[in-house]
Amino acid sequence: IALSTRSFEELVDMKKLILVIATGVAYAASWASSVDEYAVNDAMYHLTAAMIAGDARRMRELTNDSLTYGQSDGSIQNQAAFVDGITSGRTRYRRIDLTHTVTTVTGGNAIVRGHFSATTESAGRFVEVDLNEMLVWQKQNGRWRLLSRQGCKF
Repeated sequence: IALSTRSFEELVDMKKLILVIATGVAYAASWASSVDEYAVNDAMYHLTAAMIAGDARRMRELTNDSLTYGQSDGSIQNQAAFVDGITSGRTRYRRIDLTHTVTTVTGGNAIVRGHFSATTESAGRFVEVDLNEMLVWQKQNGRWRLLSRQGCKF
């Protein structure tokens, strides 16, 4: 195939344009992902604050109606039991630290893995909690809500 100098230059320019567009699309996707990662981490921060405050309304707002909350002892709570267990005063969180978190967003879902360390108070007794956890967040109507959580002792 014979190419003139002009058609070769046009081909090179077209490749450059495609590369610029592809880079822009990749950057936009990366930026969107980092915005969602930030939003998920922000929702986790607010849920933690609501747990410490014993704020039932805020805890319900930040969790899915179909929440499955797996405790490290293997017990499973739905949204009502999770909220009631904290807001009833039976168990009060005095401190919660989330460390070594890694957030992965895929579409309208996010998986967060990390370390959960807390101090709880129950019946006047303080207990230190130290475990790993995995949380699944789901974007609903533009807001991230906790769909599932599983803690495990190591």
